[in-house]
Amino acid sequence: MKRYLIIIGILLALSPFAMGQMYSSKAQEKNHVAIGIKGGVNMPRMYYYNNTALLKLPQNDTITLMGGLFVDIPLGRYLWLSPEVAYLERGTDMTYQHQGSGADVHYALRASYADFRLPLEVSLPVKPYLQPYLVVGAEVGMRLFGKIHLDRSEPIAFDETIDVGDANLALIHAGAFAGVGIRSLIGVGSRHILLKLSATVHQGLLDSYGAAEKEGSVPATNVNAYQITGQRLPQGLEVTLGVAIPLEKQLDDACATFAKDRYRRRGSRGHLFGY
Repeated sequence: MKRYLIIIGILLALSPFAMGQMYSSKAQEKNHVAIGIKGGVNMPRMYYYNNTALLKLPQNDTITLMGGLFVDIPLGRYLWLSPEVAYLERGTDMTYQHQGSGADVHYALRASYADFRLPLEVSLPVKPYLQPYLVVGAEVGMRLFGKIHLDRSEPIAFDETIDVGDANLALIHAGAFAGVGIRSLIGVGSRHILLKLSATVHQGLLDSYGAAEKEGSVPATNVNAYQITGQRLPQGLEVTLGVAIPLEKQLDDACATFAKDRYRRRGSRGHLFGY
């Protein structure tokens, strides 16, 4: 968790990235619905609630790619709802020594998910063109596919990779998340593009153990005090960059001003004065 907070701090320190081709404060105050894509990295791990043996095992830091689509919906000047669908991986990676035999063990669980998420963002009125924001939300996901890999050195060398299924990983994921981000509009020609850079910490709320493992009808694919007790809850840190195009009505303000100033009635006959 300390590592996660450090990364979020670095994100805030890099906030001047959006300085430069920014829209004026008047343009920023006109919030529009926007549709965009996002991509970034996820650092997945597991939290073994009420299982002291597994909780003590070290987990390796791993980085996986993720991406998705989102809609940015303004609810007020400083409030947005940003529903999204995302594709990402969850799991854990462990390298440790078996307490009884002294065997070197590597265990990795990687599973892909399709998530639906509902973030609520509250921006801080610091700068009209560079708005830090806080985000909280909920997520529901479905497991798609994945792999479990187990490699140990002794007492008998063992190296196996199996497909993830209902027997060893729950189908549905549900969780909550919170974090910080930065919003900004960048001018591109006659339009503008919304950029959203964010870092969020995610916590699963449903046990990810498979029902068959809980019931004992299939063996657990692990060693070293791998009792199926307590709960195995997914966690993660995500850093993403979103790019969106506001769905604003295209009006040529220059032409509108030209028509207003150059073309007006002259006298009672209604003739147009101009070029």
